[in-house]
Amino acid sequence: MKTALSLALGTCSLALASMAFAQTTPTPDPVTQVQQDNAQIRQDNRNIHVQRKEIAQDNARANADKRRIGHDDRKLARERSERNADQRAEDQAIKRGDVAAAQRDEAAREQENRDIGRIKRNEAHAKADLAATRADRHEEYKELGSAKAQKAADVHKRNVDASKIH
Repeated sequence: MKTALSLALGTCSLALASMAFAQTTPTPDPVTQVQQDNAQIRQDNRNIHVQRKEIAQDNARANADKRRIGHDDRKLARERSERNADQRAEDQAIKRGDVAAAQRDEAAREQENRDIGRIKRNEAHAKADLAATRADRHEEYKELGSAKAQKAADVHKRNVDASKIH
C-alpha cells in the first residue's frame, strides 16, 4: 500500500510538473514569427544591396586604376623613345666631335631617365593599389555570398513558419 501510495503521489507530482513546464514554455505565434522573419529578410535585402553597391564602387575604382596604369605604360614608352633619341643624338654629336651638343644631349637623356624612373615608381604603386583593391573585392564577393545564403535560410524559415498558419 505504501508503495502504491508513493507511486501515485510520484505520478501526480510528475504530471503537475509537466503541466507547469508546458505553461512556462510559450508557443510562438506563427503570424508573429512570420512577421519577424519578413523583417529579417528585409534587413538581409538591405545588407545585400549595400554590399553590391560597395562592390560596384570598388569595380569603378579598379577600372580607373587600370586606365591610369595603361596611360602610364604609354607615357613610359614615349619617355623611353625620347631617351633613346637623345642617346642617338649624343652618339652622333660625339662622332662629329661636337662636345657641347653631346653634353646637352647627355643632360636631356639623364632627365629622361629620371622621368622614366618616376613613372615606373608611380606605376608600381598603382599596380600594388590595384592588387589590394582586387583582394578587397574578392573578400566582399565572399561576404555577399554568405549574405545571400543567410537570406535564403531566412526565406526558407519564413516559408516553414508561414505554412503553419491556417
